[in-house]
Amino acid sequence: MSPNSRIRAVAKFFFEGEKKFFVKGVTYGPFKPDAEGNHLGRAEQVDVDLALMRQAGLNVVRIYHAPPRWFLDRCAAAGMRVLITLPWAKHIEFLRERSARNAIIKTVQAAVKANSGHPAIFGYLVGNEIASTMVRWLGVRRVTDFVEKLIRIGRAIDPDVLFSYATYPPTEYLLPQNVDFFCFNVYLHNQLDFEKYLLRLQNLTEERPLILGEFGMDTIRHSQEEQAEMLGWHVDSVVKCGLAGTIFFSWTDEWFTGEEEITDWAFGIVTREREPKKAFSVLREKLGKDNSTLPHRHLPRAPFVSVIVCSYNGGQTLAACLDSLGKLNYPDYEVILVDDGSTDDTAHVAAQFPRVRYIHQSNCGLSHARNTGAAAAKGEVFAYTDSDCMADVDWLYYLIGTLVSDEYAGVGGPNVTPPAQNWVQACVAAAPGGPSHVLLTDTIAEHIPGCNMAFYRWAFENIGGFDAEYHKAGDDVDFCWRLQQAGCVIAFSPTAIVWHYRRFTLRAFLKQQDGYGEAESLLRFKHLIFFGPTGAAKWRGQIYGTPRFSWFLDRPVIYHGIFGDGFFQSIYPTPQSDVAVYLGSVEWFALTIFLFGLGIFLPILRIVPYLMFGGTLCVALSYMVRARIEPKFDTVHARLLVLFLAFAQPLVRGFSRYFTWLHFKRTPRNVIRTHEHLPAGANRAGSLGRRIFWNEEGRDRHHLLGALFQLLEEEGWRYSTDTGWNEWDIQIYGNFWWSIALQTVTEYHGGAKCLTRVRLRTRFVTTTVILNLVALSLLIYRQLNTSHVDLWFIVPYLLFAIFLATRARALKRRVAELVDVAAYRAGLQRVLRRGGIAPRKPAPQADVSLEY
Repeated sequence: MSPNSRIRAVAKFFFEGEKKFFVKGVTYGPFKPDAEGNHLGRAEQVDVDLALMRQAGLNVVRIYHAPPRWFLDRCAAAGMRVLITLPWAKHIEFLRERSARNAIIKTVQAAVKANSGHPAIFGYLVGNEIASTMVRWLGVRRVTDFVEKLIRIGRAIDPDVLFSYATYPPTEYLLPQNVDFFCFNVYLHNQLDFEKYLLRLQNLTEERPLILGEFGMDTIRHSQEEQAEMLGWHVDSVVKCGLAGTIFFSWTDEWFTGEEEITDWAFGIVTREREPKKAFSVLREKLGKDNSTLPHRHLPRAPFVSVIVCSYNGGQTLAACLDSLGKLNYPDYEVILVDDGSTDDTAHVAAQFPRVRYIHQSNCGLSHARNTGAAAAKGEVFAYTDSDCMADVDWLYYLIGTLVSDEYAGVGGPNVTPPAQNWVQACVAAAPGGPSHVLLTDTIAEHIPGCNMAFYRWAFENIGGFDAEYHKAGDDVDFCWRLQQAGCVIAFSPTAIVWHYRRFTLRAFLKQQDGYGEAESLLRFKHLIFFGPTGAAKWRGQIYGTPRFSWFLDRPVIYHGIFGDGFFQSIYPTPQSDVAVYLGSVEWFALTIFLFGLGIFLPILRIVPYLMFGGTLCVALSYMVRARIEPKFDTVHARLLVLFLAFAQPLVRGFSRYFTWLHFKRTPRNVIRTHEHLPAGANRAGSLGRRIFWNEEGRDRHHLLGALFQLLEEEGWRYSTDTGWNEWDIQIYGNFWWSIALQTVTEYHGGAKCLTRVRLRTRFVTTTVILNLVALSLLIYRQLNTSHVDLWFIVPYLLFAIFLATRARALKRRVAELVDVAAYRAGLQRVLRRGGIAPRKPAPQADVSLEY
């Protein structure tokens, strides 16, 4: 064991060199102190214990006092690493007196300095289980800050070792943000509850490794058989839930604490006399003897998987992507690369990987490429990633393990940013707006990113694959929403990781946000109910991948239990602030500029835009303070760049959303001007806002809507369809000023007799509202500053209002014609207002009913 073999924390895992290191640990001691005050027993006994630990497959020993040098040397010789818990007076009000704080700091400094650089040291825990009532008394923020300070002090002395703090369920919320890994002491004897809690912890700890610092069972109150069984399923659950390791409590029944020998507990894997208990052989079988290999459990089922990579000019990162996919720890899969008309060296790179099936197509967009890959796939499961991603070696193992664990239709995992090469990349990676997952619960997702998702073939085919309308982004959101609307459930696997390169430059980042804004605008057509007034998506779940626990704005909510004595005291991040979304939106910024201009004429308003801009700046400042920038790039100018990106990102995305929305929201003028050719004898008279139709062959409103959809597609109209959340059936987008909401209902009059009513309502387009507000503001300002009625301002506005009214009527008349023609095609007869049925010639009745 050399200094070069130090363990590194990378995303959710530990690495020893280029190889994963899974923590298989056990607590050791404390024992009755010797004359020198050491709590680790005799050196001869240590050698015996370490040899037995290696036989059991253990590779880490956790101790509760700073060790003497000889202990670390013996551990290094035995191939064991040491996790050192630094003890200090946590039972007193340690933050009140400066002297108490300084004493703790000196204890940490002395312990780390004494063994700095020793290769056997895995890491330090700068504290262990501060009582929940004491944390509540001192304040969660103050205690967290102090623990973070201890970590900074220790890291300054020995920067190459790992640092953390050992918390437990009563202080679940004590989550220092500068730790290298998270450590929880958890004792739960029910496997189902245990796994649910582990998944919760996985999501709380986000992109850092999670280990269990203590877990065990007393063999005085339980039998050795019970202990062996529980520790066996414990290993399975830890691996299943993707933890980076676990530490058993304890190695031996011998235990000295509180200045006395403990004799009424027996948590050891071996007895006081070092006789192995039944759990010893179970752990030896479960853990294996390899020093660092993850003890993979057998999956209940391992379906054949088609891994589909879509690339457009992604040659810069494609080789690393395909190389990682060739090393996956999964028994049965294929890799398909769909080249979406690339003009770079994508084809040349693909030729270097003969096991990859290469498909070239003309540039048709991302969704089309994903459908092309699915059409060529042989697998039962389609797993998607992007050419700018690298998959973790256990990516498919965790992804499919979660998928087959329940009745899920799909599954996704997190995408993690690789280490930045420069400070700009680090800032872009820390900026808002990147692809992320949205969770409804700790296991169920509302959305999973397109670079890390997998679906059963049957689920893919049931909803018709990806919508080819999405060329750049948004296809994954649309797919997830449609899948859930079909009654399917999407799971989330927190350790099915892909490394996703963020944009390398500011220009590329802003271009990406522009594309996301365009995608959101297209999504709004199909899923209008999932979007707010500003056009931003309204998620039901919690967005991950952004700073979630802040004490500056949006303070988290903590459940402490009555009098602070709850055993499981949970932390809940507050939902994304609607106020913050509005303050950072392009609409708010436009209103700020408008009021700034208005303030030139109305001095009383001049302070308002400055206050509004201050609110926008506060939102960006809040993000800047919370943003996680890689430590080596975390400088003042890096923070200022993140401030700029947090300010600019919603504006760029919002402008793109609006321009796309206004473009696609308008039906081409030539389509609106072209009138329908109604059959001879058809009556055009009657109310434009209502239409009534009769049929005696059971043809109801669904046949009418089916014919109307067909007609809209034939003529090239822009429209949105009800997704189940609206009061209208179709919203038809007309000119720059108006849209039409169409609603239908059918009365059933016995047998096959149906009376279908259609209602058309005009609706303002956003531009109509904005221009009217501007015009009215100028008009009111003018009238307030003149002593007479100024017709030069009133008459133009009245003419503008008349123009709007005529455009609205023209659009409604045109849509009414569409309804009449669709009804004729569907075999429905128009009912005139006086109660008669309009005469008509028989027409061929095509089957245009809606499908479900």
